[in-house]
Amino acid sequence: MTLHDSRGIALSTNNSASLEALERAMTLSAGYYFDPLATIDAALQADPRFAAGHCLRAALAVTSSERGALPMLEESVQAIDALGRAANERERMHAAAARAWSQGEFERSLRLYGDIVVRYPRDLLAIQVAHLGDFFLGHSTMLRDRIAQVLPLWNDDVPGHGYVLGMHAFGLEETGNYERAEATGRRALELNARDPWAVHAVAHVYEMQGRIADASIISSETGFCTGRIRVS
Repeated sequence: MTLHDSRGIALSTNNSASLEALERAMTLSAGYYFDPLATIDAALQADPRFAAGHCLRAALAVTSSERGALPMLEESVQAIDALGRAANERERMHAAAARAWSQGEFERSLRLYGDIVVRYPRDLLAIQVAHLGDFFLGHSTMLRDRIAQVLPLWNDDVPGHGYVLGMHAFGLEETGNYERAEATGRRALELNARDPWAVHAVAHVYEMQGRIADASIISSETGFCTGRIRVS
């Protein structure tokens, strides 16, 4: 029996414990909370053939943007490759995208993660990696448009919707649409008051508009320090 995650994404496993660990680690990863790597490493120790776990582990290495994480990335890519067709198409696509990153082909890696987003628009991991890739590589319009293309496939009943809204809010802010960025970010914060992308986006709006008092309000509402707000 093939299991599906909470967003309906098929996994090449029938191990419910592995799925539960993946869900926990994905929540930690999407919210930049604590240590998702420790959670997924424990799952992989118990189930070394858990391809989706290796996808997450490789993605964590990609988004760390640190050379020291490359051995971990390559180890997980090789583990997925070794599974062959026992890993499903989406998991193999993750492996290919992560491999391109490890080889220094950053634009190609981003395109490959983007292909996953197009084919599997509720793959929260691929969305997050592609969004960060757009940020790393300075693709400001894609910070907005890549998320906009998947939003119609998400709603409040899909776990992680708030994180996708938060990413879109950041893309809107980075392309100068401050009114929509604030509204979208605020909507994301209604779903999760500690959504880092949403806090970041709304704080940026306040910075760009010189709204220092509002910045202090969102800091107290969310528990995040928004930092020093400059007045241009």
